[in-house]
Amino acid sequence: MIKTRICDMLEIEYPIIQAAMGPFDTKDLAVAVASAGGFGMVSHPAPRIEDGLFEAIQDEKAKQKAIENVKERMMVAVREVGQKAQGNFGVNFRVAPEQPDVPFLLDALLEEREKDPNLQKKLKMVLCSAGDPTQPYLKKIQEAGMLRFHTVPSVYHAKKAEKSGVDGLIVTGYEAGGHVAYEPLHTFVVVPEVVKEVNVPVIGGGGVCDGSGLVAMLAFGALGIYVGTRFIVTKECEFNDKVKEAIITSSIKFPKEAATIVTQGVYGPLRHLKNPYSHKLYELTQKMQSGEISMLDVLLYETEGTYRAKGTEGNVEDGAIWAGQAALRIHELMTCNELISDIMHEAQEILKDFAEKYT
Repeated sequence: MIKTRICDMLEIEYPIIQAAMGPFDTKDLAVAVASAGGFGMVSHPAPRIEDGLFEAIQDEKAKQKAIENVKERMMVAVREVGQKAQGNFGVNFRVAPEQPDVPFLLDALLEEREKDPNLQKKLKMVLCSAGDPTQPYLKKIQEAGMLRFHTVPSVYHAKKAEKSGVDGLIVTGYEAGGHVAYEPLHTFVVVPEVVKEVNVPVIGGGGVCDGSGLVAMLAFGALGIYVGTRFIVTKECEFNDKVKEAIITSSIKFPKEAATIVTQGVYGPLRHLKNPYSHKLYELTQKMQSGEISMLDVLLYETEGTYRAKGTEGNVEDGAIWAGQAALRIHELMTCNELISDIMHEAQEILKDFAEKYT
């Protein structure tokens, strides 16, 4: 049995944390992961398409309406996971300046947890990302008795987050799907270096999808793995089945090249599975950098395609499929229980094999 300090901190069976994948709430996935012995994550929802981007909402009443809608949807997700999950889970907040909803969401979350003994038992951690970890209101998380983790892409950001008082770090390399760093610091470089430079627990992610990835992260000194793309290709994930099939078949479709491409996103660079939509978004990114179009043009195009692929439409040609480079290594649809069992069994077999061969 592989057990690390992170298992004790989060009170989970296995050192496997499901990645946050907003703008969806991922409540179904969080329930399945938590119930299978991992750590589930409720993701930070985005405003509805009809409400528009927060940056583009000029009317204050309209902005407050959008915030209230996001808050309502997120609290529904939190309550549902708290009721259904057989294990523990966390919540993700994108704490960037572009997210004026976070202080309201955090207050609502703390109020919800305060009145619900079930949430007090199961809701263990808030994971902050895409923003400054030193914002004073984030201290409320720990004051309420929860752990505060922060996602970082570099040693600099890791030290800044540690200095702010976080309880742990999620360190993700450039291989990850969705939001990635501006600088291409890769998992096998950044994770061990952060581990050397900080004193708080580190979880490694970015391109990690199986037992060998878990062993590698443990060898680097991390206490667990942060898994996104591989959890998309599970039966319980609420993303459209066409997206799952696109990831599974990516190694066939792209036998000689990377299956993903990095474009500009609302919160910085964003890694997509290659398709006509992502290529067009990449072209718009280049035009923005040359001054031909504005950032808002890029953001509006990104927002329009955000829900097409992963939502009910299942448009995998003209929609965003956020996926990491590990897509090329994913070939089978599993349940979360099967996947987590598979990861742990493979990791244990590798460690056993190493002990026999190299000692």
